[in-house]
Amino acid sequence: MTRMTVVGKVRPEKRTEFLDAMRSLQKDRLKEQGIAGSQLYERSEDPTHFLIIDEWETDEDLQRYFVKEGFRVLLGALRTLCTEVEVKYDPIQRGGGDVKLHSFN
Repeated sequence: MTRMTVVGKVRPEKRTEFLDAMRSLQKDRLKEQGIAGSQLYERSEDPTHFLIIDEWETDEDLQRYFVKEGFRVLLGALRTLCTEVEVKYDPIQRGGGDVKLHSFN
């Protein structure tokens, strides 16, 4: 099992647009080969903070996703709609050890 996590802060005026975009992209991601699940969370005390957790069957499945258009669109949406974001890749089967893919503020 391999995990991709996205933690960030959305621009307050872009929250609705962000949620719509993330739900649409999540729907597309759930059609990808090897994805086991995807969850989007927001912090109840500050709905501009969010967490996305995608679980993939294998490291190879997630690596394949990283080179697809859907991943580039996800990064573009995050860059446009967020003030802070960090995307991490965690190969669980190898004993953990987050690898940071993208971070921008």
